[in-house]
Amino acid sequence: MRWLQGAGCWRSPLFRAGLAWLRAGARAASDSPRDAGELQGELQGELDRFGGVSVHLARHRALHGLDAAAFRRLLQAAIQQWRSEGRVAAWLHVPILQSHFIAPAASLGFHFHHAESDSSTLTLWLGEGPSRLPGYATHQIGVAGDTAVREVFEETGVKSEFRSLLSIRQQHRHPGAFGKSDLYLICRLQPCSFTINFCRQECLKCEWMDLENLTRTKNTTPITSRVARLLLYGHREGFDKIDLSMEELPAVYTGLFYKLYHRELPESYTATTGTE
Repeated sequence: MRWLQGAGCWRSPLFRAGLAWLRAGARAASDSPRDAGELQGELQGELDRFGGVSVHLARHRALHGLDAAAFRRLLQAAIQQWRSEGRVAAWLHVPILQSHFIAPAASLGFHFHHAESDSSTLTLWLGEGPSRLPGYATHQIGVAGDTAVREVFEETGVKSEFRSLLSIRQQHRHPGAFGKSDLYLICRLQPCSFTINFCRQECLKCEWMDLENLTRTKNTTPITSRVARLLLYGHREGFDKIDLSMEELPAVYTGLFYKLYHRELPESYTATTGTE
């Protein structure tokens, strides 16, 4: 029994969260009573586990009264610092009363990610290639079905086929989903190839593991441990005892279909509209 451990199956923290004090050597403007020079060019950012940095302007009282030009110089120097440190993305959280900082941030390449009643969040991709930052939604949903097949191939190089949905984790006020609800779906896939050629931008390491060893290891997350045991049970007793099978059904909208996940029905019930 082999199980692929990688970003497409079990996601592990790539970076430890912490605090980063980012010093930007911005020069004071002679026509500004309060500018970056008086702030000593200091911004406090929080590092996330994916290699990005978040700056919450509401936590910087010293920015009160700072003009747009001085803020642009401060932010530009910080961006240079982030790039030199190998950060992949920057998140700028702007309260509505500091919206005058949005224009200078946009001139440096920041884009809107989302906005709420009293704040907006801007992003800047600092990594190589096109941005891989997730879009914003009211709920965040992990991979499932065809998406899982694609993600596993892109991140590990292993081709696979979808077999079933195994579990759904629901967590409200998720810190990694901007405080929104998070749904994380875990799928069972059948490998069609076994050669690993993983994406080094997404994974630090990727390997096949014996499923029984995975159930015994302590160096993993609770959800990984539980699903590993679920798979071991299915392997020994039959996957019909653990699988949530998928069926594609026609939607009420002409020409559209949806996928329904549920425990498999006996054949005698699949076409039955009622009970005798």
